Amino acid sequence: MRETIATFKQLMTVHEDQLGDDATAHAPDVEADIRRLGELAALAGVVKFPVRIKCATLAWNTLTQALDEASA
Repeated sequence: MRETIATFKQLMTVHEDQLGDDATAHAPDVEADIRRLGELAALAGVVKFPVRIKCATLAWNTLTQALDEASA
């Protein structure tokens, strides 16, 4: 689960200039991980709208916090 969270957050930190015309065009090492996200990879276009990145990652941050609290 934490790998998926990390992969999604990494997807949200890709700079728009790295995207080109295709929202899923990333560095080769990231591209393979993004494929594992399945339908979540559709949110790659969010990085074109920086004010929406926080919205897209809010649930993931909440899940991370819940997992941390559950393991403590």
